[in-house]
Amino acid sequence: MYLITRPAARILQRHVRLAQPTAVRAFHIKPASRYKLTDQSDMQQIDTQVGTVSPHRHHLVVCNSSPEKWPSRIEGMSETVTALARGSIRLPGRAMVTMSDFAPLNSNVCGCASQNAKDDKFQLIDVAVFPLGLVAKQLDVAGVNKLLEWLSYDILPTSWTPTHANLPQPEFDHSWLELTQNRHIFVCTHGSRDYLCGLHGGKLLNDLRSLIEQRNLQKHIGAWATSHIGGHKYAANAIVYPRGDWYGTWCDKCNTSAEPERRDDAQAIMDAVVHDVTWWDAWRGATNMSKQDQIAMWTRSADHADNAGHAESDEFSWVPATRQRSAFK
Repeated sequence: MYLITRPAARILQRHVRLAQPTAVRAFHIKPASRYKLTDQSDMQQIDTQVGTVSPHRHHLVVCNSSPEKWPSRIEGMSETVTALARGSIRLPGRAMVTMSDFAPLNSNVCGCASQNAKDDKFQLIDVAVFPLGLVAKQLDVAGVNKLLEWLSYDILPTSWTPTHANLPQPEFDHSWLELTQNRHIFVCTHGSRDYLCGLHGGKLLNDLRSLIEQRNLQKHIGAWATSHIGGHKYAANAIVYPRGDWYGTWCDKCNTSAEPERRDDAQAIMDAVVHDVTWWDAWRGATNMSKQDQIAMWTRSADHADNAGHAESDEFSWVPATRQRSAFK
C-alpha cells in the first residue's frame, strides 16, 4: 500500500470539487485507478492518461466530410487521401491525418466551406494544417505531394505566419487561418472505429456547440467532429488549436445518468479555450511534444493548478510558438 504524500493528496483533491458557475473550471470524480506512482523515492502520482499523445508535429485535417461517411479506416477513402496518409508518416516528426467536418470560421478563407460533386469521392481535397494555420486548397495527388514536400522542410516553425519571408513559400493554392483570436476544438466522434468515441464524443461535441451558441462566440470559436485520433478509453477526446492541447474526459467512467457531469466537461474545455489556459485535470498531452516532455509539463504544472481554481487566475500557461521542438525518434 502506497503512502500518498501531501502534494499527491492535493492532486486528488482537485477531482472532488463540486461543480461551480461557468467561470470556474468544473470537474467530476475520477477513479483512483487512473493514477500511478512514477518513483518510490518521491511518491509522485501521475495521471495515467498524461503522455498518451503520440509525438507528431502536424495535424493534417481533410476538410468538409461528414462523420456518417467515415469507414473504420479513413486512409483508403480515395487515392488522394491515401497519398496524404502514407506520406504523412515520412515527415520529420510525423503528422497525424484525420477527416473532419471542419470549415473556417470565415467562409471566404478557403474552399473548405463549399463542396462540389468531385468532393464526394475526395479526389480533390482541402487540407488544413494545424497548428500552423495553413489551408491547402483543392489538392489532387500531385498537390498532396507538394504539400508534403513543403512540410518536410525541417526549418518550419511550430507556429507559422506569412511574415516568415526567409522560409520556403508553398507552391500550391493556399490561404491562412486567423488564429490570433480564433480557436478550433476537434472532438473525436468516429463511431465506426470505436463505440465510445461515437457515443461520448458526439455528446461532448453537441454540448460544446450549444455553449458556443449560448455565449455568442460563433465568430471566434468552432467545434468540429474529427475521425480517429487515438485513446478510445479516454473518450471523449478533444484537441484545442492553436495551443495543441489534448483532453480526455473519461466519460465512459461517468454515471449513465450524469448529464450535468458531462456538461461540466464541455464547460471546463470552453473556459480553458476562452481564457487561453490549459485544463490540467483532463490533459493528455500536446502536439509537438514527446511523451517525456508531456509528463514533465504536467508534473510541473499540476501542483500550480491546484491553487488556481478559477480559469482567470491560472497564470501558468504556454503556447506552441514558445515551445521548443522535441527530438523525435
